[in-house]
Amino acid sequence: MRIAFISGNRSSWGGSEVLWSQAALRIRAMRHEVMVSVHGLPVTPRPIVGLREAGMTVRERRMNFGRRAERLRHHLFSKIQKSLLVEPLPSQDRRDLERFRPDLVCLSQGGTACALEWMEYCLRSRIPYIVVSQANAEWLWPHDAQAERLIRGHAGAVATCFVSKRNLLLFETQIGARLPNARVVWNPFQLCYDAVPSWPDASEGWKLACVGRLSMTKGQDLILQVLADPLWKDRSISVSFFGSGPIEHSLRRLACMLGVEDKVVFQGHVESVESIWAGHHALLMPSRCEGLPLALVEAMLCGRPAIVTDVAGNTEVLVDERTGFVAAAPTRPLVAEAMERGWHRRAEWREMGQAAAASIRQQVPRDPVGEFVDLLLASDTQLT
Repeated sequence: MRIAFISGNRSSWGGSEVLWSQAALRIRAMRHEVMVSVHGLPVTPRPIVGLREAGMTVRERRMNFGRRAERLRHHLFSKIQKSLLVEPLPSQDRRDLERFRPDLVCLSQGGTACALEWMEYCLRSRIPYIVVSQANAEWLWPHDAQAERLIRGHAGAVATCFVSKRNLLLFETQIGARLPNARVVWNPFQLCYDAVPSWPDASEGWKLACVGRLSMTKGQDLILQVLADPLWKDRSISVSFFGSGPIEHSLRRLACMLGVEDKVVFQGHVESVESIWAGHHALLMPSRCEGLPLALVEAMLCGRPAIVTDVAGNTEVLVDERTGFVAAAPTRPLVAEAMERGWHRRAEWREMGQAAAASIRQQVPRDPVGEFVDLLLASDTQLT
């Protein structure tokens, strides 16, 4: 087969890019022809270099418009969209795909709409495609015209995939339509499936880890606000932030402003997930928006309980009071309530982590990439 992987993500490389990129490597190793198209970033991510080294055609799409030209472009397209409801793809992007002549296109989205123009192009060109949508949120409702485009785009796919049941149901609610071709897929985790890191000593305090991109969607600011409550001042607990992102400096200033800089540590990005959990007792992740976070699955695989918010797929794998603690919504009072419940049951964290490890292995397949590759290759028999 000739398979093209196109990422609609416009920000830095993150968890939403792992499934399609690892599938591309697996399919290329099976001697299929593979093309990759991604938005160009200031520094090419190491995984993209790896795709090139594996013998794939890699296209980094770059926007060359100046600010004035970009404003004019959006003004013109806003008028065109009122009648056509389609923003044409840049001609170079279309030519790249036309030259490759794919049998199938895999469109990966950080949300639910960032690859919409690609869906519409594939539909017009009669190119079979599969869509993968990672995150969704209650506030991302499309307006009517866009919803109609999204219905056609997702319904026209060989399969449209979501990483949690809840995000799929939310999207169907947002567009007011069922998607019979929809299914749930799993993201791959970045550690050994059988990992069993040792339980950390708590004699010098309880250590929580918040793992993920430093951004508004992950809710790190809520952690700092809760820790600023006098109730937490004398508690022997600390939070380590693992990751980087666009609000890192703001979070550092906020920690100082709230007087909790002695409670938090900014660790940056680390390669070994197991090393995180060898030194931390639980995951703390008060996200405002998610898919099914890799950080949660990985923490549970490593035998750690989690304190999370009831968004997206979190409660599809974690059970409140049994394998962790769930805040009903990403607000400071509700996150504080969940953290308080967790703190008072800290003596049970190890036992809860063991229950989490057993539970997640009953849900997550050992090889999520292999299952996704099977879906892509099986599409060849469904194409007409």
